[in-house]
Amino acid sequence: MRQGLDCSARAAQWGALVANAGGGALWHGNADVAAIKEVCRMVLTTDLSNRQIGRNLDVAYNTVRRYRRRLADEGLVWAAVDALDEQALEERINDGRRRARRTFVEPDWSHVYAEMQRRGVTLTLLHEEYSEGLDNGAMSATEFRRRYSRYQRSRGLVMRQVHRPGECLYLDFSGVRPYLTDPTTGEQTPVELFVAAFGASRKTFVLAVPSQKLPDWIDANAQALAFFGGVPTFLVPDNLKSAVTSHRRRETVVLNPTFAEFAAHNGTTILPARPHRPKDKAHVELAVKIAQRWILARLRNQVFTNLQDLNGAIRKQLDRMNTKPMRSCGNKSRDQLFDELDRPALRALPVEPYTYAEWKIDVRVGQDYHVRWDEQYYSVPYTLISAKVNVKATAKAITVFHRDHRVALHVRSFVPGHISTLPEHQPKSHRAYSQDQPAAILTWAQHAGNAIYAFLNQHIDKYRRPALSLQAGRGLQRLAREFGEERLEVACERALQLHATSIKTVRSLLERGLEKAAVGTKAANDESLPAHENVRGPSYYEP
Repeated sequence: MRQGLDCSARAAQWGALVANAGGGALWHGNADVAAIKEVCRMVLTTDLSNRQIGRNLDVAYNTVRRYRRRLADEGLVWAAVDALDEQALEERINDGRRRARRTFVEPDWSHVYAEMQRRGVTLTLLHEEYSEGLDNGAMSATEFRRRYSRYQRSRGLVMRQVHRPGECLYLDFSGVRPYLTDPTTGEQTPVELFVAAFGASRKTFVLAVPSQKLPDWIDANAQALAFFGGVPTFLVPDNLKSAVTSHRRRETVVLNPTFAEFAAHNGTTILPARPHRPKDKAHVELAVKIAQRWILARLRNQVFTNLQDLNGAIRKQLDRMNTKPMRSCGNKSRDQLFDELDRPALRALPVEPYTYAEWKIDVRVGQDYHVRWDEQYYSVPYTLISAKVNVKATAKAITVFHRDHRVALHVRSFVPGHISTLPEHQPKSHRAYSQDQPAAILTWAQHAGNAIYAFLNQHIDKYRRPALSLQAGRGLQRLAREFGEERLEVACERALQLHATSIKTVRSLLERGLEKAAVGTKAANDESLPAHENVRGPSYYEP
């Protein structure tokens, strides 16, 4: 009877403890993870057996016994245990594996990962190379693989980014391209699909352009800004050559100067994505996939012969895509989110549209103080010989800059070999030679003789090319020195009678001694050929 009373009292005490503990149903699962502190509390503050505590907390009684032993070994009381958090308590009590764990020499896992990207390299080979020379501390192949897998998982961590309204406009080209079909031959020509998307609202712009070359890239960006009706804080392109000249690791990004000027004109900044880091522009990567499914897939059976028709069909599908409600955004469409988020944060478009211009950076000025663009040459101040300048070319003008200062402005020419030289760019001696020489030659010709002067004026009137007439005047001066002014005067007079304007004609008259002969007179070497049996006469051609 006494034993029964003792058992009843013990059961009542146990029930009270269970009630105070909140019930074992709250602590289902592994006690090593979920109820370490609760097990310790019941071990240190109650006189329940290991089995009773185990049944109450749904853990093995051997686990409770191990905890009781570890608490005794550590000399812990409930006040000290209560001050510890779960992780610190677990490291304090469940340290058996840690104490028994061997200390290994850790390899450079980033190096192992890089080596695994090379052709033919395996983890077995890398473990063999790692183990060479390590008598103690080398981990087994299994542990090597386990730790490498853990490192790989750590590389796959994904950061959820917060996109501020109106901040970033992501730019990219689609890998899947539409085609234009030649109506005559049926030949298909691929064109590029440009995609731009905002980070906050995900509103998307899609345009077909002929290529990824600089003029098409700038035109696509300009049309994208006009489509959105404003300018974002940053443009985030990929690393194509039309946007980024170079983007090497640990080096400064070098932007394409035309694209940089386009951004400056619109009051925005270019932030290129890192090379081989598509997650830097994940929104446009997703927009590209959606454009391929929502636009290109729907147009797959249609035939387009020009870009205008293709872009018209794309715009219809694009409007449908931007107005479609998105379940992940409270059934709001991209257009609705754009009006709420991005549009109020955009900057206004510039009043004047961007004028397309191409650049050449760090062009070395030659000894002739001219720079070359295509097949034409344009002067700069002669003091910049051997210096590096930047050349900007538009459809109408060539502008040269030195250290951000404009030093030359020329009207652009498309004539091959054209030379544009401004007098203010020349040194005094060159300027005097180019400006004073024609006047000096005309003065000489006037004093040398009336025929010489008349011949030179006839040359000027006929060719209307000052440089060519200047050379002709210098040629007359050479002939005067060689044959004398008197003979030259007579030769020019006969050349005028023959209506000849070439210096070669005058020289021929002087060399053959025909300057004094009448018009139609034969020269000494113009005598008839002697009769010969091999010479056919006029009778040979008679019928």
